[in-house]
Amino acid sequence: MKKSAADEKSTFGHFFSNIYKKWYVGLIIAVIIAILVSLFHETDIGKQLEWKTVDYRFRRFPIPERADTNVVLVAIDNTSLNYFENFGVLWKWPRNFYGIAVDYFAAVGAKAIIFDMMFDDPDIDRAETDASETDGAFARSINRAGNVILGAEFTMNETDIAPDISSFSIYPQVQSSLYSQKFKGGIIPIDILLQATKSLGFLNIRPDEDGIIRRVPLIYSYKENYYPQIAYSGFLLGQEHNDIIVKSNAFILNGLSIPVTENDKYFINWYGSGGKDGVFKYYPFAAVFQSALAMQTGGEPSLPNETFKDKYIILGATASGLSDLRPTPFINPYPGMEIWATTLSNFINKDFVKIVPRWINFLHVILVAFITFIIFIRLKPKIANPLMLLVIAYVVCITILLWKADRILLNLSMPLIGFVLSYGYSATISYIMEGRSKRDIKKVFTRYLHPDVIETLLVDPDSVKIGGDSITATVLFTDIANFTTFSEGKTPKELVGLLNEYFDKITGIVLENNGLLDKYTGDGIMAIFGAPIPKEDHAIMACGAALEHRKYCRKLQQEKQEFNAADNFHIHTRIGVNSGPIVAGNIGSKNRMDYTAIGDNVNLAARLEGVNKIYKTQIMLSESTYDLIKQKFLCRELDRLRVKGKTEPTSVYELIDENTEEAVLKNAWIKDYEEALSYYRKAEWNKAIDIFERLSQNHVNDKASGVMLERCRKFKHEIPKDWDGIFTLEVK
Repeated sequence: MKKSAADEKSTFGHFFSNIYKKWYVGLIIAVIIAILVSLFHETDIGKQLEWKTVDYRFRRFPIPERADTNVVLVAIDNTSLNYFENFGVLWKWPRNFYGIAVDYFAAVGAKAIIFDMMFDDPDIDRAETDASETDGAFARSINRAGNVILGAEFTMNETDIAPDISSFSIYPQVQSSLYSQKFKGGIIPIDILLQATKSLGFLNIRPDEDGIIRRVPLIYSYKENYYPQIAYSGFLLGQEHNDIIVKSNAFILNGLSIPVTENDKYFINWYGSGGKDGVFKYYPFAAVFQSALAMQTGGEPSLPNETFKDKYIILGATASGLSDLRPTPFINPYPGMEIWATTLSNFINKDFVKIVPRWINFLHVILVAFITFIIFIRLKPKIANPLMLLVIAYVVCITILLWKADRILLNLSMPLIGFVLSYGYSATISYIMEGRSKRDIKKVFTRYLHPDVIETLLVDPDSVKIGGDSITATVLFTDIANFTTFSEGKTPKELVGLLNEYFDKITGIVLENNGLLDKYTGDGIMAIFGAPIPKEDHAIMACGAALEHRKYCRKLQQEKQEFNAADNFHIHTRIGVNSGPIVAGNIGSKNRMDYTAIGDNVNLAARLEGVNKIYKTQIMLSESTYDLIKQKFLCRELDRLRVKGKTEPTSVYELIDENTEEAVLKNAWIKDYEEALSYYRKAEWNKAIDIFERLSQNHVNDKASGVMLERCRKFKHEIPKDWDGIFTLEVK
């Protein structure tokens, strides 16, 4: 009898439920994950992700002590430019200046003199010299030294016709085995310098796809010949002989294996941050020039003669407008010549990044994915979840330990992605097969939110981050004035009943205005607008709730002759409102957590509620809230304050009404208050007193004006020291 589709589905489900925890299933899944991760790693995104982890390792674990002290930098810096300008010599300097420096370096025993500069045009004629003289002097110095390398560049432009430079090529016997970008043109030193130089060093650098320089070519291809990159050229110059063997993953020079990645690129082993306060020793060109002249004239040099003995000297520009700054794994850009210095130091000290073979990375992903699967499937969540952290810790620690031990580069992103995929698969299967219960958002927010808002959350649960997030929202605090007096003579049962009646109404107002009831604070509440679902109009909703509560209070006053205690609670409620960035999420212990918010802006809202007491107002807004609602609501600026514990002053506002034509006409006296406040800030006490007195006594009966009136009278007789129109609160 043929089985039905339902029976077959049931049979498969039963079969799968019996084997999905088997170790060999986990191994198969781990291999599949490793294949997927390896394919992803070959994409640009995958490569860049791993590069970022490598960049972090260089930044976090620098090794400046391993940089070779025989590699030094001579900088054409701002100090040097200013030095020569004092003698009337402006940039560009005459070429014979470089010749003087070269003669000096040669005389003190420099091993190699490397110019990270281009001399592809003749020098310029000057009043006292012409180009042929200065270029000739420079060329003669280069020729005498016999260890100078000049910078050059290749281009893809066929019109950049270079002279015959084949005498500077390398590796003629192994051309066919090398990969290198084939260039079509070149920017080469002028002929007189080309004939004098010992070698050329090419400056072409192509950053990785994300714009960061991590690898540099060792060679470049031009007209069927191969030419060295400038640091490699300097290293070759320092060798007594050059026995070269080229392999697919290394250049072997005199027995030294220099590892290369794809396309014959060398992975730079960075020592630390660049610049004058970085890894390598910098010397201003001006100091070198002074020492050179002193040597010629028998004077006292500014630098000891042994400074450059047996040194590889790289000369380049760092002055503003001249420097060649390049993006590297470090935060601040690197001077171009320091990239070459780092590379050269790597060669001299055999300081190479040891890149782990791909097959080891592949096996590592299988191991991590398999362990993750076994832990999650076989163990209970209370045990498995902490162990997941240990798996992550293992991956990170083994990567860092190998890196710190000997710059061994084990891939970090691949096993972490493998962990995530294995964890995701295991969690999904566990949920489907075992029906693991998940915390439901409805359970979390039932006490806090209006039912309609909860339904929105259930439709899009990803719109809220219960675990904690920085959001921009508005916080509202309420408090009952004179609560202690109200509560006297009441039994605990009566008091709780009255508070519950009060909270029922004010909570309803908050929820109806899409607010989140954060907590009850004794005789008040804390509410958040714009959380957990972000709302652009969070400040408007908060002010709407505050006004709705005040309207309810006024309705009580109009309709009732006598008030019960709960009515009095409403009538004497003070409200503080502030907007800004807060941190919101589930906060608490492992036994109990509540969704709440923390931060300075929460604290300010609470303080503003209390400041109402000083100004005898009911609803006080911060400056940030006012800026968000001033088009929709009518407010008045009460004062500008320095709140205790804060150095920056802030303006505070009273929320009056909705911004309607009727409300503006009804509250025209606000203009008078603003005028009085202006006089108050300018210490024109008599004018301020006249207006505040009128506002506090006429039909307006403004209590805040009465407060300001008393303050003006006091300040009139004893003005505060350094008065700037800002009132400092001495209490919180």
